[in-house]
Amino acid sequence: MRAAAPGMRLTGITTVIDDSPVLHRLGLDVPAGEITVVMGPSGAGKTTVVRHLTGLLEPDRGTVEIGGRDVWGSGPDGLREIRNGMGVLLGGSSLFDSSLFASLTAYENLDYVLKHHGFGEAEREQRAMAMLHDLALDGVASSLPDAMPAHARRRLGLARALVADRPALILDDIDVCLDAAHSPRILAALAGWRERTQGTLLLTTHNIRLARELGDHLAILCNGRIITTGSAAELLNGIDSNEDFDHRFRVSDFLGPPRMADILADRERDRESRRGLQMTIDPMMVRAAIIGIVVVTLVVMTLTLAHLI
Repeated sequence: MRAAAPGMRLTGITTVIDDSPVLHRLGLDVPAGEITVVMGPSGAGKTTVVRHLTGLLEPDRGTVEIGGRDVWGSGPDGLREIRNGMGVLLGGSSLFDSSLFASLTAYENLDYVLKHHGFGEAEREQRAMAMLHDLALDGVASSLPDAMPAHARRRLGLARALVADRPALILDDIDVCLDAAHSPRILAALAGWRERTQGTLLLTTHNIRLARELGDHLAILCNGRIITTGSAAELLNGIDSNEDFDHRFRVSDFLGPPRMADILADRERDRESRRGLQMTIDPMMVRAAIIGIVVVTLVVMTLTLAHLI
């Protein structure tokens, strides 16, 4: 049975890293069963959004939900279950790609994922070899990641994310995969995953063509905020270059970068709210109320008994 595709939602997300504001009051809805593309300049916060969704970084403020479940309120077992339902390609193209096991060959990396998800030996071999072929990795099936070019390692990371047909897919900084020779294969592999799973996909990219061809929805992230969302086809209509993109969207963010003063003000409001709640349910007041109820009950019982006598 095909697993249901989960929606994803970030609400009121504020994140500070090394005393620098990265995200501020960010909200984003990723509809179930559809493809949402997040675009924005380098440093806008795209990778931080991905790290929140994948349970790698807890925000300072706000909630992160996948399939209606609170990622950061589910406990270790719940988080593990949420992660098992998603394929993930993390950003970066370093030799020590965090999406791969450096000690396993390309084939073994895919076989490991499939075995973890309960596939039998014959189906594991069929799926792994088919995915390696689809992404032009046949020739490196027996190679370790450190023996591959950067773009091949990146495609192998994508293969790991796709091979088990999980109902959610999160791809960060997919652009490294998209050299001219392999872009058609990557687009075809993503289309095949979508056809098989009807799953939910969130990807971050700078590639306008990819966003236009794949995306149902587009969210523009700038200065730690989502500044506009809508149909990818409509928002990118008439945009053919990065200069066009910057001209249309970056000027839309009149607020500028997040200010630490605003984040500190939010924290103070949170503290005041918690303080007010604590005052509302002050333990001393609760204790006094209980004692009062007991005393009144005893008095009523005494008077009732006296009347009966």
